[in-house]
Amino acid sequence: MTNWRVQLASRGFLLVMALGWVAIGLASLEYFEPDSVAPFVAERLPVRFESLWLGALQWHVASAIVTFPLCLVLGTPWLQRRPVWHRSLGRVTGALVVAVLVPSGIVLSFEAKGGALVTVGFFLSAAVVLVAMVSGVASARRRDFLAHKRHMLHVTAQMSVAVTSRGLLRGFDMAGLEPEVAYTVALWIPVVASALAAEWLAGRRAFPSFAFTPPVPRSLS
Repeated sequence: MTNWRVQLASRGFLLVMALGWVAIGLASLEYFEPDSVAPFVAERLPVRFESLWLGALQWHVASAIVTFPLCLVLGTPWLQRRPVWHRSLGRVTGALVVAVLVPSGIVLSFEAKGGALVTVGFFLSAAVVLVAMVSGVASARRRDFLAHKRHMLHVTAQMSVAVTSRGLLRGFDMAGLEPEVAYTVALWIPVVASALAAEWLAGRRAFPSFAFTPPVPRSLS
């Protein structure tokens, strides 16, 4: 794929992810309404440790709404050319992902739709995000920016599963696929495909414009 095609694909990815983020964010507002029960919540109740699950849902949604766009913005050349901002926003993003997003997601996974296979899929995605984020921070501290790029790609790729999985679920619902099968396939395909895509992109010279190209100057690290 030529460089201009890669750049076009990267901008298309950013546009789709931004639109998906807006749609998910708007749909998630109902989780924070104090005097109503969202349809998703009503469908899942009763669950074990209900208070913990409800709290995890709110924390997970809130942290995802904040960290996903930050991950996208942190990979743009505009922010890469501003290392002080990049470093500060990166620290906030990393802290939220490790301390809030991943733990709350693990709590929610125990009551995931689709059964044990979906729970395992969520665990796998959470593990990739956690390991990649911690490794990405460590590689940035070592000034190994190629490794940092690779790890952060995996974080962003797995977070994009929230958008791609919902898109697949809508398609499967329209096709009349059995719900348990739909939830399993709609999770596992994006999780595996995102991991493979991140590895493929990390090895390309004609790298997308959103993917951590300019290194942070040593004097500002």
